[in-house]
Amino acid sequence: MRTLFILTFISLSLGLFSQEVITGLQFNPVVKEQFLKDRMLKTGNVEDTIPITLPFYDDFSSGGVFPSPLRWIDRYGFVNTDYPIYPVNRGVLTMDAINDSGSMYPDAVGGPQTFIADHLTSRYVRLDSVFSPLPRALSPADSVYLSFYYQPQGWGLPPHNSDSLVLQFLLVPKHDSLAAGDTTHYIIPDRWRHIWSDRGMSVDSFYLENNTYFRRVILPITDTVFFKPTFRFQFYNYVSLAEGTQPSWQSNCSQWNIDAVYLNQGRNLYDTVHPEIRFVERAPSILKNYQSMPYTQFCNNPSSEMIDSLSIILSNRDAVAHSVNYSYLVTESGGSFTKSYETPPINLLPYNQYAFGYATHPPIPFTLPISSADSNLFEVRHIVKDLASGSTMADTILGYQKFYNYYSYDDGTPEAGYGLKGTGGRMAYRFRLNKSPDTLRAVRIYFNHTLDRSNIQFFYLTVWNDNSGFPGDTAYSRLVLPWYSDSLNKFTEYRLDKPVRISGPFYVGTEQTTDDNLNIGLDNNDNASANLFYNVTGAWIASSISGAPMIRPVIGKPLPPEGINELESKGRMKVYPNPCSTGRVYISLEESVNFQNMGAWTISISGMTGQQVYHSQGTDAVDVSALPSGVYILEALNTVTVQHFVSKLVIMK
Repeated sequence: MRTLFILTFISLSLGLFSQEVITGLQFNPVVKEQFLKDRMLKTGNVEDTIPITLPFYDDFSSGGVFPSPLRWIDRYGFVNTDYPIYPVNRGVLTMDAINDSGSMYPDAVGGPQTFIADHLTSRYVRLDSVFSPLPRALSPADSVYLSFYYQPQGWGLPPHNSDSLVLQFLLVPKHDSLAAGDTTHYIIPDRWRHIWSDRGMSVDSFYLENNTYFRRVILPITDTVFFKPTFRFQFYNYVSLAEGTQPSWQSNCSQWNIDAVYLNQGRNLYDTVHPEIRFVERAPSILKNYQSMPYTQFCNNPSSEMIDSLSIILSNRDAVAHSVNYSYLVTESGGSFTKSYETPPINLLPYNQYAFGYATHPPIPFTLPISSADSNLFEVRHIVKDLASGSTMADTILGYQKFYNYYSYDDGTPEAGYGLKGTGGRMAYRFRLNKSPDTLRAVRIYFNHTLDRSNIQFFYLTVWNDNSGFPGDTAYSRLVLPWYSDSLNKFTEYRLDKPVRISGPFYVGTEQTTDDNLNIGLDNNDNASANLFYNVTGAWIASSISGAPMIRPVIGKPLPPEGINELESKGRMKVYPNPCSTGRVYISLEESVNFQNMGAWTISISGMTGQQVYHSQGTDAVDVSALPSGVYILEALNTVTVQHFVSKLVIMK
């Protein structure tokens, strides 16, 4: 059933619906957040000065965002558990069109032209010698092999057929050309040899071709030119962006996942063994319907919200079966509640004897405790271990079940974007109350970046009542603008100027004012399509996509005085004089923002219908003499740091 679901999802996710369209990411908030942290700490790409020795192994499961500098010298790939479908073990390196600052590469252009994007480059590796148990020289007779697993698309979008993943070996390192008697000097770049590549395709086509979700590649190294102390290998990918007639649809749609990179001597073509017992995926939610929900709503009917059983996938990379034990432990943060479960021994066969690993389904024969508190948090610890005496093979993953003041079908990380075609298109997301009535206070939405920020268009934030399982009467509507989210789990929060009383099923969503794609973040690891509806022709239709748009209604008690409304700035920006009756307005940003580097900033002015009437490079003085009287939106955006400021501007002549 899981395989059928994935193939169905992939077929639908190609964007071939009549009105719903799935787009790739123009921006990676996780990478951006880590990039900014590293810049503050003055860490970044490294150059190796001392080569590392064999064996070389990385399965990208040790955490972090960027590949380890102990084995790699660049950070363009993204280490994650979000994109892979049934990886060898938990964690992969994903390559796409987004660089190490979390933004699209500056030379990215709309399809179909391809360009080289991410690189994954090893440190220098000593292929001239080994030093254990005794030092000796290496040669082709020592059976040196490089192996890795790879997968196109995963939970992202498929690389085009013209895209490719490439592996190359270093022939000659870059060097200084200055010779005795020369007066000119320049650096000759690295010289590489192409070793292997594969064309882009969807993951369902990949599975049908290979009968596996991750294909293993193993390559012998036999040319003596590589047996030196400065051996190096590098992956890179050719990318073409999604094509479209409008910039708001242009997006990153070319993901490749790489796992279990292994270089060593004494290997052969059938060397698939790496003794380990591991979890394949991250910890699942223990709720049936949501990733998170308000605790007051959960406590009113906890038995209907708890999932019956979990789906846990295990991987055995050894050549023989192992008897293993799986268990979980649920503990309440700051409380006394604990629950545990342990399976009987599992005969876990080697990885290559399953299509994707072994699935176990431990039951959840309990409900979490109820109380009058507004929120709660539970840790869920999953453990698998080999039962053989003296064995150290084991793995642990942690999950957290959150109960705060919002509903969430998504896990907080977008793998793609969701949008509708057509001016006036409406999208509605259904949520259900266990305790009615309640009060809707705000709506949080995650917006992806698109090419040239073309999805920054006015839309109506809308709330509907229920009408026999479909959106009914409009309970609330207000014209707002999208904001970009610059880091993980930071949604745009729209406070309702007048809280809405809600009962039973209710719907929150959007109504477009233009034909541009709003590009709402889409979590492809979770599926909420049964609660998603769209309307572009006058009738509500159940969604065809598989995924969870990142929209979260906030309900319950009044909120503290934070967040933004539709015309409030994400930061502090002063525009004066305002109202303006002269020909020029001046812009002043908060003290902590460097507005002196004008080249990094853009200034734009839009009318209340969303049409842009002014755009320029950064300046602190804008001539508005050509604009008629009216209400406008003035925006300042830093294209490097992605800082975003907005203010209402009134012109009165």
